[in-house]
Amino acid sequence: MTTNMAERSRTAETGSVIGGDEIIAGNVNKYTVLPTGYSGQPKKGHLVFDACFESGNLGRVDHITEFEYDLFIRPDTCNPRFRVWFNFTVENVKESQRVIFNVVNFSKTKSLYRDGMAPMVKSTSRPKWQRIPSKNVYYYRCPDHRKNYVMSFAFCFDRENDTYQFAYCYPYTYTRLQHYLDNLQRRNMDYFCRELLGLSVQRRQLDLLTITSPEDKTDLENSVMQKKIKIPKLSLNHVEETGEVTDYGEEDVELRHSKRQDGRKQSEGTHKSIEAVVARLEKQNGMSLSNTSSPEEAFMEASEGMNNMDDAVVPRILYEELLRSYQQQQEEMRHIQQELERTRRQLVQQAKKLKEYGALVSEMKELRDLNRRLQDVLLLRLGPAIELEKVKPETIEPEPEVQKTFSEEANTSTYFPAPVPVMDKYILENGKVHLGSGIWVDEEKWHQLQVTQGDSKYTKNLAVMIWGTDVLKNRSVTGVATKKKKDAVPKPPLSPHKLSIVRECLYDRIAQETVDETEIAQRLSKVNKYICEKIMDINKSCKNEERRESAKFNLQ
Repeated sequence: MTTNMAERSRTAETGSVIGGDEIIAGNVNKYTVLPTGYSGQPKKGHLVFDACFESGNLGRVDHITEFEYDLFIRPDTCNPRFRVWFNFTVENVKESQRVIFNVVNFSKTKSLYRDGMAPMVKSTSRPKWQRIPSKNVYYYRCPDHRKNYVMSFAFCFDRENDTYQFAYCYPYTYTRLQHYLDNLQRRNMDYFCRELLGLSVQRRQLDLLTITSPEDKTDLENSVMQKKIKIPKLSLNHVEETGEVTDYGEEDVELRHSKRQDGRKQSEGTHKSIEAVVARLEKQNGMSLSNTSSPEEAFMEASEGMNNMDDAVVPRILYEELLRSYQQQQEEMRHIQQELERTRRQLVQQAKKLKEYGALVSEMKELRDLNRRLQDVLLLRLGPAIELEKVKPETIEPEPEVQKTFSEEANTSTYFPAPVPVMDKYILENGKVHLGSGIWVDEEKWHQLQVTQGDSKYTKNLAVMIWGTDVLKNRSVTGVATKKKKDAVPKPPLSPHKLSIVRECLYDRIAQETVDETEIAQRLSKVNKYICEKIMDINKSCKNEERRESAKFNLQ
């Protein structure tokens, strides 16, 4: 037997290379899985799988590593695409042996394993079913196995002599069900009735169970016969157009939703079945009116018809009421579907507009940022040239080489003023420093400003030197009223040429530290922000001073 098991193990190794569900023929039977390249007798720890028992299901086992196995379950008998149930045993284990079982060909998209459910396990020494801890169970879709759903769970064997059994959930076998029904039948209970409905594909018994009180058995049979005819979904117009009469027994099969052999759709069979019911009703009503001579005879015929299952029909009045109500609901459903379609189109159009609007908004923001940067760069490029023309054009004459350099740079598209030493660029006269455009500052304060650390502090101190605190507190950078206050009044803006002087001075300072044009443009774009912060600080200090003065006046 050991040799046979080894041969089957080697066959499984060959089959695992092929892959696929089509090679699964039956359940594994005392099947030993050996590592790749191993030859010899199976040792302790070479797992033996078995599923040849009632409710067992395991078609193939592939050895991946020493600790991991791929399991392939067999599909249902009459539904080859449905693969969910598994039930198998494992033996020949080692103590403290840890393994991972991957059930690799699940067919369900959604499973309770995602919500905390776990497989069942028991052993010979512990025959009570228990669940594996949910933290050791994973359910996912694996691209390595034809994108099938895989359920992986980790387990540690703790006793060598035990045989472990794993199952999808609590197994309930067909034999156990038959024993239970036999016990109920032997009790001869009045409210329980067991009948043979038919046989399955595998020639197993299919039972029909009836549970009711003995007095209600006759009423139950009559109600079952009346409910035999199911009213399908059909409009009355189609019934009036076609009036052919067919055999009722054949149409009864159609009403039970049996499949048509000619391959037509289910709706065609449903339409013809309701036509046959209507024709049958009209035929029976005509025959009853012509042949019955008294109400008693009509009642007797109706009673005999109720006793016969094949002649049981729905009353015409009830059928017409149901048909009318169905037509009304169908009309309402049509209106609702039209409204839903109209609403869906509107939502799609609105979504498109919102998407276009969002793209336009982002484009506008990018264009605004680009415009600001271009303005800063243009001011920096044009500012020195304009100032050199305004301030003493007779005395300031650049050397021929320098003038040639400036003319060459002006013809290029990426021109920035060449960094010039600060003391050589600005004019000193009578203790004053000329910054350009007729703006003079104190020489001592200018030297103190050059040693100031940080762009923010440098810009704020330079703004105070140019405008003064009295001017800054009554001005704004852009001249636009703030949006934070509803009744805010716009203040006069600062002079553009003085703002350009501030930017130029800051540019000369930054150019001494770096030559990266991107960094220079980024640091220059914060000039307005620094000046705005300085104006807010001045206004805040003025308000605090006014509060102190008013407090002193009140005390006096």
